[in-house]
Amino acid sequence: MGKLRLRINDNLWLMLYGLLLLLPHLIGSSKLDIGYVDDVMQQAKAAEIASFMNESVDPCENFYEFACGNWARINPATTLNKISTGLFERLTDGLNRKVRRILNSESDEDDTEEDVQVRNFYRSCVAVRDVDSHYQQKLKDLIAEFGKMPALTPDWQETEFDWLETVGRIAYRYAIPIILSVEVTKDFANNEINVAYIGQQDFPLETRSMYLDNNTAIYRHNYQHNMAKKLQNFLGLPRQKSVQLASELMDFEVELARGLINMSEGLHLTDIAQLSTIAEMQQSYGAVLDVERLVNISLGEQIKGNVYDFNPQYQQNLMNVISSTPKRAIANYIFFRLINEFIMEPGKTLAKRQEKCITRTKQHFSKNLDNMIFRRYNNNDTAADIDLIWHQLKSTFEQTLQSDESLDWISRQTRETAIEKLAAMKLEVNSYANENLTEDFAGLRLQREDYVENVRQTLILASMQSREQLHKPVKPLDAGDVLSYTPANILVENVIKVPVSLLQPYYLWAASYPNAIKFGTLGALIGHELIHGFDDAGRKFDARGNINDWWDEQSADNFETRQRCFSEQYRTYVYHGIRLPKAKSQSENIADNGGLRLAYAAYRNLQSALDATVGGRRQLLKEKLPTLNYTNMQLFFISFAQVWCNDAHTSTHNLQISVDQHVPGELRVIGTLSNFEEFAKEFQCAAGTRMNPLKKCKIY
Repeated sequence: MGKLRLRINDNLWLMLYGLLLLLPHLIGSSKLDIGYVDDVMQQAKAAEIASFMNESVDPCENFYEFACGNWARINPATTLNKISTGLFERLTDGLNRKVRRILNSESDEDDTEEDVQVRNFYRSCVAVRDVDSHYQQKLKDLIAEFGKMPALTPDWQETEFDWLETVGRIAYRYAIPIILSVEVTKDFANNEINVAYIGQQDFPLETRSMYLDNNTAIYRHNYQHNMAKKLQNFLGLPRQKSVQLASELMDFEVELARGLINMSEGLHLTDIAQLSTIAEMQQSYGAVLDVERLVNISLGEQIKGNVYDFNPQYQQNLMNVISSTPKRAIANYIFFRLINEFIMEPGKTLAKRQEKCITRTKQHFSKNLDNMIFRRYNNNDTAADIDLIWHQLKSTFEQTLQSDESLDWISRQTRETAIEKLAAMKLEVNSYANENLTEDFAGLRLQREDYVENVRQTLILASMQSREQLHKPVKPLDAGDVLSYTPANILVENVIKVPVSLLQPYYLWAASYPNAIKFGTLGALIGHELIHGFDDAGRKFDARGNINDWWDEQSADNFETRQRCFSEQYRTYVYHGIRLPKAKSQSENIADNGGLRLAYAAYRNLQSALDATVGGRRQLLKEKLPTLNYTNMQLFFISFAQVWCNDAHTSTHNLQISVDQHVPGELRVIGTLSNFEEFAKEFQCAAGTRMNPLKKCKIY
């Protein structure tokens, strides 16, 4: 009987979900009764929620399995082409469908000149159907701009090669940081000025553990194999030589990565970035790393004032690596990293090429794509919901900060300063609607053909604009396509950015959904970002977004004691046989726990306010969903948990632990809810059960 019921639920969900996706088009072209539409939408949402649940599981023993037990069966991550499934992947897929529709369409009256150029870039990418000798020659011409690559030049002369000058010239021309980076961005101690940060390059595998740990060796192997394929396909090297060279490149990058920070140490920006001068850095590293010459070449000018020595342990390690590595190996690495920025591996089908080219277009023009989507798909319901949730969260957290009972471990003076920071905190939809995007395209003329040349022109302009920032007013930080994917608290601006992708209707919200769902999903996500402003890293930034430790000593000590509780709690969790590493930094777990508590309290406050009005009492009647026998408060927790329903390919489990500072979705649900006494009350979990342990961790 259980299996039969499951099939009926699946069929109902599929039918209603298909209608759910179709309804926006029907509404726009007919006079469907809005009340009828709301009923259908609620039926569809109820069916979707039920389809993911496994109600045979005791919610007090494993709430993730209770709320998400059927997710993996419906949304499996079974291939390396689909290595993970979850809400954010669904949101990204939905956004990409809209982006694909826009980029594949012809220009219309809604297009700006910049839109046309972005579309041209995308189409030049899709036009790359194979790697021919013409493509290979373009990459070799790029190398020739800066010298010779030993792997391509039998008579390469070591005495003619200067690695520091080469990376400096590449940085000046194309803003590609190789081995040692010179980046101009906001001063985190005074965000009204820009300053140069000198330090590590970007690493494709991102973290130290990915390069050095035994349990992540498979990812290094795959990365090395991919390098060998690129050397063979894009530079025409023989297979055996490509394999050998890729091994040498990997060995060099691993040695560089030994200077990276161990993320589990919980170091903050003030620990990593040390205020310095070129003269001081020259004194520290000049015997091997001529920092002054590198900066002069990279920026085309001398810097007289302060700079940041970013992660000095990387520079110290680099001195040893450079001294012990043959120049031939260094030269091959530099030129591979150069051409890798221009490599587009063509998909075998048009659909695959379009998928890859959307990703590549986002890499260079994420702001424009978000703006294009926002202009074409934005609606007022979205803005109203975001505004309601944001103001409810802020007012609720202010009440918490003012309460001597709720936060008696923080001094009154520190809480007053926290209230000032909260008052100054802003939330913005990342639409770039008020930004002058034309400036970003000054002199750029992208065409529908010649992908490599389009990338060249894009990087040349980006490099010039980056250098100019030394003498121009600061701009909002641009985190590229990261801000297109997930909400983020930009600590140096005291601003929360909400991506356009999150505002797509029917995934998290719709006008017809109960507020319990909106606060359990959007509310908890935005609450998570709000709490980041007061976590172990965010609490070091003030209301203006500058580094300024405004906590008194006793309150800071109390914070660290409570933080250790999370560290001890989460290190006991095991994910697919892998124990979570002990980490001093607990910023994401603090934000998960505090964000959920805040969203719940904000929802309760809204319910109380609505209950005081006649119209509000009518609204409260809509707080349940048809066919789901759960209270509105239970629905809040189920909705929260289903934000983190996911499945991951078995080959990525180590990757999730090694790279992501967030714990896997399953443990985000179990850890957060098991710390929350209100959850235990709503589901009547006895004390001592897994979801209601006697010891709970709490900061906010």
